[in-house]
Amino acid sequence: MKFLKLILSEGRREDFVRQFRGKFSNDDLKKIVMFSQDIATNNKFLSFLGKALNPQDVEGQFNKAKELLNQFIRYQSVLDQKDINQYETFEDIEKAVSAHENKVRRDVVKLDGADQVYEDDRYTIVTPKTHKASCYYGAGTKWCTAAMNGDSHFDRYNEDAKLFYIIDKKLPSDNKFYKVALLQKYDGDQTFFDAPDQSFKSGWIFGTPEWEKINSVIQKYMTDNYSREIAIFADAAEKRKEVERIRAQREQQRLQRKRDEQRERMANDEWNLEENLGDVEVEKVNAIYQMLEDDDTVVGDENIYYLVPADYSHHGLDTYEWTGENETSTTWAVGTWDEVYEAAKDQVQNLWDDMGMEAFNQSFIENHLDTDSLYEWAYEFFYSDITDSPESYFDEDDLGLSEAQKDRISNIEDEIAQYEHEQYMLDDDREDYDELFDDFQDKIDELNSEKDDIESSPEGEASEEMIENMATERAQEAKDDPSGFIRDWGLDISNFIDEDSLIEDVVDSDGIGPTLNTYDGTDYEERINNTYYHIVRVD
Repeated sequence: MKFLKLILSEGRREDFVRQFRGKFSNDDLKKIVMFSQDIATNNKFLSFLGKALNPQDVEGQFNKAKELLNQFIRYQSVLDQKDINQYETFEDIEKAVSAHENKVRRDVVKLDGADQVYEDDRYTIVTPKTHKASCYYGAGTKWCTAAMNGDSHFDRYNEDAKLFYIIDKKLPSDNKFYKVALLQKYDGDQTFFDAPDQSFKSGWIFGTPEWEKINSVIQKYMTDNYSREIAIFADAAEKRKEVERIRAQREQQRLQRKRDEQRERMANDEWNLEENLGDVEVEKVNAIYQMLEDDDTVVGDENIYYLVPADYSHHGLDTYEWTGENETSTTWAVGTWDEVYEAAKDQVQNLWDDMGMEAFNQSFIENHLDTDSLYEWAYEFFYSDITDSPESYFDEDDLGLSEAQKDRISNIEDEIAQYEHEQYMLDDDREDYDELFDDFQDKIDELNSEKDDIESSPEGEASEEMIENMATERAQEAKDDPSGFIRDWGLDISNFIDEDSLIEDVVDSDGIGPTLNTYDGTDYEERINNTYYHIVRVD
């Protein structure tokens, strides 16, 4: 069966390349094939992607394509057109999904896996009892409990609470309150999530008669159906025991599901290297098993099928859980060197985003200052400040006189010349000669004094060249001593870190194992079919 799937997948890939080699470059063709396999390993979406993707920006469309195709997978069985190859564009899928969601909200179907708690001409309230029902009623939201792979989230939320989905049949699907999830705890606590999965405490219909009626119906439902749980969770000691019991039961159920998967894979011999040539997943599983054998973890009749896919990835790496007797329920992440290196960088990036500089040595951080961005900041700051306050940066002699000052001095000199001329024209035989001469001299002295004052306090503007040169000179201080400059100016050093350089240096310094291995920091390496795979324990 696995071999037939491989042939079908390769056939689709060859048809795709042959059909679309004129539309896309060879590099883009490879990217589309890899993207298609990430969504469905049998490449069933390849032909559609070839039609729908715009060759001008292939990678830029992948996020939207993945979201729409995942929605198509979720709704495929109930859509009018179930064959993906009958759609031509992403908009066609979007319209089909939207039409289905609107139909569902107008006429909410009752499912066996859910209780309908309330309904009127506007609202329908259901409490899903199964993950399948949760996916149906939560379709179109970002709720993890309504995701196709969110069964573990759904189970966890139902340990000490019940979920209620409040569907507004009149609001459009682009309104964040068109579906609201209420997590009603047995102890009475309530948490609300809008369709984008953001919790909220205000707005919506709180404080209205509608909400009072809806809430009273929900509380009555809880009392009628979960009075035992409500009583248990009212007592702290009993609550702890009940939570432990539920979690143990859930873990037992989870392991049973893993064992069922294990038996099915063993029956199909899915991890057989010889029969699955070129299957990267099979190679990765064999790499982990080879490592476990070398480590004497495998005992008795245990075999490779005691490795089952884990419920979560580790920074994008594939993960597998060992269910054998030794090291039961240990989880291992595996990837090629490039994959584990990128995963390690993602781990460090998350650490930086969460804790910032607190997570790293100060001197280590200072080694990764982005001096170019710091210089640019300093130049822009000084240029603006110099323009606004040139007197703070230049001597008066540098600035010179303003045009207004120059005009005033010119007028003063003209006035002085006029008074001097008046003195020259005085007749010394005049009776009031001395008095007039002295008056003219007083005017001249006052004007000369004003001229001296102006010349001693120039108000000239700095030229553009002067400002640029001064800004460059002062900004150079940031490059000469970046750490000191940041301290002196009270800047936030995190704004001037070369994150890419810092993150890569952390990974290169600490190594893959200590960065990704949350157990003991060890990085194992195994060779399968001439490919080296790195393995780290993550649980």
